[in-house]
Amino acid sequence: MKLNTLVSKTLPSILLVCCSSTFAAGSVDKFKVAVVKNTLGADKIIAGDYTTGMKDIEMTDKINFNHAMNLCAAQIKTYKFTKAEESCTKAIDSLSVNASRGRHGKLLKALAYSNRSIAKHLNNESYGAYEDLLTAKSLSENSIIMDNMAYFKSSTSMTSSSELDAITASE
Repeated sequence: MKLNTLVSKTLPSILLVCCSSTFAAGSVDKFKVAVVKNTLGADKIIAGDYTTGMKDIEMTDKINFNHAMNLCAAQIKTYKFTKAEESCTKAIDSLSVNASRGRHGKLLKALAYSNRSIAKHLNNESYGAYEDLLTAKSLSENSIIMDNMAYFKSSTSMTSSSELDAITASE
């Protein structure tokens, strides 16, 4: 699939899955997880049928950006945080350098980083999660990313602003 086709077809169809609890359960519902609408498994994931949506995606021969993003979202919602992190990484890696140069490509990559940060945070990797959110923010200051950043800062055990500043300074 050509870069422009991927970006032009994917970007307009990004959708949030915000479902409305343990720490992880409550946190999963408060973060905004991005899903690529109108792609394999998306309708089922959006409807809350995460397991069936994941099975549909896993049955395909080739996992592309859309599949990896949707798989990541479903894995987050089913508390499979390590697998979700792997799927988000596949989504990030599947975007070519050229795809991530344009505004739309940067947004797609930023949303994948945002999803991965959620998986890391819920897997008790707060520093890695915050680094991913900073990367996402550097690519796009989209409201999804900014809302996730705000929730992360309010919910994390890294309550000291000096700890967050230390991470920010290392970027």
